[in-house]
Amino acid sequence: MRVPKLFLALAFLVPAVFARANPVPNLDVAKSCRDARDFGMNDAQQTFKNCMLDEQEAKQQLVQKWSQFKPSARRSCIPDAPAPSYVEMLTCLEMNQQTLMPYSEGGGGPPASGAFPHDSPSPRPAPSPEPRGMQGL
Repeated sequence: MRVPKLFLALAFLVPAVFARANPVPNLDVAKSCRDARDFGMNDAQQTFKNCMLDEQEAKQQLVQKWSQFKPSARRSCIPDAPAPSYVEMLTCLEMNQQTLMPYSEGGGGPPASGAFPHDSPSPRPAPSPEPRGMQGL
């Protein structure tokens, strides 16, 4: 019975090895944070520091969640130069993941038929017969 145990061990090790073989890419986020200084409202140094903290936190989240994202999504969400960002990559991957979820779980897609009972209001208000600002004139 060594074969089934070996097979089980390999079944658990192969995904872990594959995940290590394709780690979160290393990005030079300092450039994008330096660029962000120009858009900060107050102190440019504080804007840079906050940006770097956001990038560090996003990378940590990516490391934790990396194996949950499809390889095709990982490839398509790697940001291009000149200003790569882990925040941008994480947002892209999470948005991609949510569009694949069924509507009832908060993902994209149209509501299932019968999702709105007959006596409930329409999800959109009825259009006004007159242009805005012209009502009551």
